[in-house]
Amino acid sequence: MRVAVTGGTGFVGAALIDRLLQEGHDVIALARDPARLRQANDVQVLTGDLDSDAALEALATGADAFLHLAGVTHPKRDADYEAVNVQGAINAATAAAKAGAKFVHISSMSARLPNVSPYALSKYRSEDAVKFASAANPWLALRLPAIYGPGDMVTLPYFKLVRSGFALEPKTKTPASASLLYVGDAAAAIIAAATETAPRAVYEVGDERNAGFAWSEIGAILGGVMDVSPKAIRVARPIIAVYHNVIRSGERALGRTPSVRTGQINEFFHPDWVARDNLLSEASPWRPTTPLKEGFAKTVHWYQENGLL
Repeated sequence: MRVAVTGGTGFVGAALIDRLLQEGHDVIALARDPARLRQANDVQVLTGDLDSDAALEALATGADAFLHLAGVTHPKRDADYEAVNVQGAINAATAAAKAGAKFVHISSMSARLPNVSPYALSKYRSEDAVKFASAANPWLALRLPAIYGPGDMVTLPYFKLVRSGFALEPKTKTPASASLLYVGDAAAAIIAAATETAPRAVYEVGDERNAGFAWSEIGAILGGVMDVSPKAIRVARPIIAVYHNVIRSGERALGRTPSVRTGQINEFFHPDWVARDNLLSEASPWRPTTPLKEGFAKTVHWYQENGLL
């Protein structure tokens, strides 16, 4: 296939392009800064962003599939969620529809609860926006769960904490659980959506277990990989709230992009982020192939190779 990709400089996007190239697909990628695209010598690169209709139309022209991963998770202003995650998705879907390319929109499991945070609301609204912008053109949306793997810097602090002997988890009325997917499996899921899945639907993407993993299991499995027995600590919401407020205040004072987004504490303390509704694994041949222990081992190895752990 000829495949158009946005968001290729991100964690999941980079893994997706790697897999597309391994499978022999012809890739054209949109990037604001082509120098940040790791595979710039192996793909066709267009310079531009989601605000440029001309760049998006050029990206979509001749493509069999348009894989839209670009978005914002930690903006300086909450208004940017609407501008990038919703309007950007509309612009991309419109370009794909004009070119007749199957459109795969990468959403988030958080879209299941749009009132939990501005980010979750923007992902929920982006799904409806894609549906209407696509009109008769084939489209689908994937609600990805938490993604981890080599190259991920977001989960690195948790890995460091477990290595030091502590495994934090949210103190909720019922034990919190989530689906947790290896980045290579996420990339394979996106390709399956583009090639082997019925369009015009929103699919949730799960992991190897229907019930997902409890936080206590996640810490214990990771500890086993690193040869430690971390102490499980259930952290109360007020403690995390104070911690988040201190970080946000400090970053705001320094003019930095916030590393903690508005409403993230609500996301953290929601007890159930397990994929259950309209599963991709029931609508396509795709199945996750990397068990959590194996994925953690690969991730730890990458962190260690790069002097991060």
